[in-house]
Amino acid sequence: MRHDLTDFDQVVLPAIELPWAGSLHSDVQVMHVASVSWSERHALLRNDAERDRYAGYRFAWLAARCFPRADRAFAQWAADFMLWFFLFDDVTADRVENAEQAATMVRRLTAMLDVVDLEELGEQPVHGETAWLDLCRRLRALVPSAENYQRWATAMRLWLLSLATQVFDQVCTDHVSPRSYASFRRYSAGLKPPIALADVANAGPITAEEFSSPEARRLELHAVNVIAWSNDVLSAPVEVHEPSTRSLVTVIKDAEPGRSWQEAVNLAVDQTHAEVAKFAELAEVVRRTASPHLSGWIDGCQDWMTGTVNWSLHDSARYGHATAAPLSAGPPLRR
Repeated sequence: MRHDLTDFDQVVLPAIELPWAGSLHSDVQVMHVASVSWSERHALLRNDAERDRYAGYRFAWLAARCFPRADRAFAQWAADFMLWFFLFDDVTADRVENAEQAATMVRRLTAMLDVVDLEELGEQPVHGETAWLDLCRRLRALVPSAENYQRWATAMRLWLLSLATQVFDQVCTDHVSPRSYASFRRYSAGLKPPIALADVANAGPITAEEFSSPEARRLELHAVNVIAWSNDVLSAPVEVHEPSTRSLVTVIKDAEPGRSWQEAVNLAVDQTHAEVAKFAELAEVVRRTASPHLSGWIDGCQDWMTGTVNWSLHDSARYGHATAAPLSAGPPLRR
């Protein structure tokens, strides 16, 4: 759906206020170089223009901000995963506007589901499939137990399947209510998989009882909403121009005829701040009796909220807030 963008260029994005200090992994530069080289070994970036663009997005900085206390091997896995994740989302689910493109998306989703379920490649691997298998195998070796891996794998399955819901919404409906959008955005944002690993990257694995507790599930809900909605706001200057991209800002704008773009942005930021407050209030209560590992997981959720905002504003050229020049890394692309 194309929107009337009259006066959108006059919109001022309000600051997204978060009460937690951000950190950065000390190995971020090395992580970046290694991640670009890894992407080339798996032929993820298909030409020089794509290579330079994704280098400028600096996904290693996103991993370094969201997992600042992780050990070196996990941090590198996270940087590689971020690059794969955003590229897969960009070329698979974004800008799907017709049945033929949707069919291509389904084939790609099927391939990735088979990899995470079977841990093997198809007869004719699709773009990104070998890199995805490498990520799955590396993570299984990194985490302390099969349960930790399966928490992540189950969340990845939900993300992959949610992309079909997202595209169905984009192709088949003109409008969606803010509540419906919030429901499937919790999954299509792809945030449940990394948050399922926030304990491993910090103080160590939480128990199954802690992971499944109502308090932890509620904290995850608030954290996912903060990250997804703040991303919707910060990406609006770029993504509002894409007719097939729907965000909290466009959904709020469409919900009331005559609502201005500035009003929609302000409401989205207010909604995000309300989730920040809910997380902070509940986290304070939970920490009073939490184990060190559960407190570490809460720290990880906070890292993700501050990390994604800081990455968008200060590190990455993806949404136009910072001019992050591509860094030279690895050999030239083979032709």
